[in-house]
Amino acid sequence: MAHFEDLMIKALKEQKDSLRESKSARAILKMLIEVRESARKNESYEVYDKITHELSEMGIDLIEETRITASLK
Repeated sequence: MAHFEDLMIKALKEQKDSLRESKSARAILKMLIEVRESARKNESYEVYDKITHELSEMGIDLIEETRITASLK
C-alpha cells in the first residue's frame, strides 16, 4: 500500500518538467517539504530521508535555514 508521501512524489515526478510554470507542481513540492519537516519533528527519519533522497534524485536541492527575527517592545 502506498503512503501519502509516495503519491505526492509520484505526482511531482510526473510534473517535474513544468515545476517552474505549474502552480500544482509547486504546491505538491511545498506539501512534500511540509511532510518532510513533520516527519523530522516526529522522529520518523525513514520518511524524512526518503523524501530528501527522492527530491535529490529529481535534481531538487533543499536548503535548510534558521531564521531569527526581532521586534521592538
